Amino acid sequence: MVAKPSGAGRSGAGPAGQARPSTSAAPTQPAAPAGPAAAAADGGSAEPAEALAALVAKLRAELTGVRTAMRNRAVIEQAKGVLVERLGVSPDQGFDQLVRLSQRTNIKLIEVAAAIVGTTSPDPDAPDVVNLIDDELRQHVARSRTRAAATSEAPAPAVEKPRRRASRTPEVEALQSQHQLLSARIAAARGYDEIAEVLGTAPTAWPGPSSIMITLLDPDGAQRGVGTYGIPGEVRSRWSRIPPDPALPLVVAVQEVEAIWLVGGEEVTRRFPVMDQLPFSGDTVLASPLISGERVLGGIIMSWADGLPDGDELRRYVAALLEPVARQIDTLIGDEIASAWFHVEGEETAQAAPAQVWLPTVVDVLHNPAALLSPVTVDGQLVDFRVEYANVMARQVFAAARVDPDEATLLAAYPTLGSTTLLPEFARMLHDGQPRRLEGLRADPRTDGVPAAQTISVHAVRLWDRVFAVWRIATEADLLYDQLLQAERIAGVGSFCWELRDPEPRCSPELIRLFHGGRDAAGVPVDELTASVHADDLLAVQDAVRRTVVEGKNLLAEVRGAGRVNGRRLRLTAEPLFDDTGNVYAVRGTVQDVTEERAIEARLRRAEEALAAQRHRLADERRAAQALQKALLPTDPELGHMQGVEICGHCRSPERVGTVDGDWFDATSLPDGGTILVLGDVDDRGLSSMTTAARLRYAVRAYAALDMPPGDILSAVNGMLCAMEVEHTACLVVARYSPATRELRWAAAGQVAPVRYTAAGQGTVLSGPLGLPLGEVTEMRYSDTMVTLDPGDRVLLYTGGQARVDRRRGGGLDLVRRAGEHIDLSDFDAVVTHLVTSLNIPDDEDVCAMLVHVP
Repeated sequence: MVAKPSGAGRSGAGPAGQARPSTSAAPTQPAAPAGPAAAAADGGSAEPAEALAALVAKLRAELTGVRTAMRNRAVIEQAKGVLVERLGVSPDQGFDQLVRLSQRTNIKLIEVAAAIVGTTSPDPDAPDVVNLIDDELRQHVARSRTRAAATSEAPAPAVEKPRRRASRTPEVEALQSQHQLLSARIAAARGYDEIAEVLGTAPTAWPGPSSIMITLLDPDGAQRGVGTYGIPGEVRSRWSRIPPDPALPLVVAVQEVEAIWLVGGEEVTRRFPVMDQLPFSGDTVLASPLISGERVLGGIIMSWADGLPDGDELRRYVAALLEPVARQIDTLIGDEIASAWFHVEGEETAQAAPAQVWLPTVVDVLHNPAALLSPVTVDGQLVDFRVEYANVMARQVFAAARVDPDEATLLAAYPTLGSTTLLPEFARMLHDGQPRRLEGLRADPRTDGVPAAQTISVHAVRLWDRVFAVWRIATEADLLYDQLLQAERIAGVGSFCWELRDPEPRCSPELIRLFHGGRDAAGVPVDELTASVHADDLLAVQDAVRRTVVEGKNLLAEVRGAGRVNGRRLRLTAEPLFDDTGNVYAVRGTVQDVTEERAIEARLRRAEEALAAQRHRLADERRAAQALQKALLPTDPELGHMQGVEICGHCRSPERVGTVDGDWFDATSLPDGGTILVLGDVDDRGLSSMTTAARLRYAVRAYAALDMPPGDILSAVNGMLCAMEVEHTACLVVARYSPATRELRWAAAGQVAPVRYTAAGQGTVLSGPLGLPLGEVTEMRYSDTMVTLDPGDRVLLYTGGQARVDRRRGGGLDLVRRAGEHIDLSDFDAVVTHLVTSLNIPDDEDVCAMLVHVP
């Protein structure tokens, strides 16, 4: 037995055996300051500032010693307990034994205590006794009873040699002793920086970390830096709030609730490239969440510039220190608000849970439905949100949807809307921490269980690992209000209501935008209204306002704007409101911007005037063209004077205002008894085309009088047209019939070939060259084709809108050729009708035809 030292050897305050004087056990105090400061501390004369600095240094050293003693006290007490149990001595004797061991080995008292505790402390990752299975529990109880029986039968020896478990190596026991020592020091810390300092400065079997940062999780998913070690102050201020950026390992560790070890500079920068630029970078990095119970309090990141020695056992003990860190941080938080959000249902305490006290008080005052939602996961997958708390308005919504408010979930209340929109958005919000504002969501009664179609706006924020959502169901008044605002914007109308007792009128947003030119403003100042009316309209407006306010008459006026609304035209409409005495107490009305409307009306008036002038001009032109066309076309008596031939002609112009086409036909007797037959079509319409047709008609007659063959006539007329009428082209067929020989010599420029019908009605298209239209090529030469007609033959010359096309494709032309099979060729009107039908000539296209009959 070790002799018990006398009580005179003890010093200090606090529980017995807590602090003993020993050169090796007590923390070394810094030497007293020398010089003037020391003199001031001893009561000598010195400057006041130096004396105060010396006093502060002395008190700081004493505080450091007290804190160190407080951190070491728990481990010393545990070591005393081990000696009491092993040696069967009293606590004071156990402490004396610790002092002797420290003096003999020249090792600090706290390190001796940590070594003794490490020989008996359990593995930090081993299960608690309460978690053992039945067989293990029975074996544990049996061993305890055996030890108790052995102790009662034989007295304990005075000194028992410490026993070491065979399964534990000295290295493991050293790690466990360090774990116990640091756990005790962490539990004695009184601040977050002190926890970081303990982890960074305590002597351990592994190298101390070069930088440490401790964070707390904010409601929106960001992390707030609260404690650091090895990080300069200016850097710490920049990292006071860490957004939920997945590029940072600390953020990923907290979000995935899993520790991340990064070993080797290349691996660190490969997985997280930004780490190469951060203050807590190193060869080895540990990022881990801080978990207390079922809640994540925050995170911790530790880095070792030179790395950690290899070994899973060492890393396991380093990671095991995070549990006491989380416990102490949970103690330091001690906040009812945080505890309320972290409240775990089913944990019963003597007092009501804080969430049951303050959460209803805050949430129930909201006028809109609000609920606190906690995620529901299955196999690590987020599948739903459970309603942890709902205010009165939200419970009414759940009840209307036939959902039990006490068992409500997001998908139970809104199956379709929740699964397609709300659940994915809330899941992303838990990941990135960004608030969500979801407007204009539609809930369908057929799929979401709501009593009627609803338009919903949802605003949600993240609160730690939960979602706090407030939603608003738009009422009929809300929808009508939005509809009214849109209608005002579309119509350019603003409304107002001015109670005469108020200094300013109450204006709609559109009226404010109208007055301020689209800029945001509070309202329409009354003192600026006079300056907003054109000076020429001001007296009329003032008189109209007076009649409304004094005489109670409705107001309807249109004024020109000035000042802010300069250049606009405004229509004012207002009606008075009367009180019980018949006096006007308010005026309400509308202001409409009709500037664009008046501009459109002005443009419309100008367009109508121009259109009327154009109509008069076209009418005059049409009358002149019709008169010219009648002058050009030969009459029936003229056609009847041809020798040896019967001629019928027809020219149809479309019945449209201002359109007369340049089509004509002509038949002229020659001095030798022959007849010149001409059928032409000038491009374009109107008086200009008819003038060109007249010039061509007389030119053909003149060249025919010179006894020129049809081909030469076309060549000469083409040269004239190219030289004098460059803006027009024309299609022309010229034929010369000699009665004595019954020869028909013809030439065509851009026109279809004539069709010959025999007396029996068989039709053939005359073969011959078809030249280009007149006016296209100057040096064009045209040739004749001669055919001998038999008595009773007929020759059809025609032109129309589709004639030139059909001569190439041959569809309608074949029907024209076979006209004798369907109609009587002696009926000229029937021939023309068949021609129009076969060629599909529309009603708005010109048609010109001439039928020549050889008796």
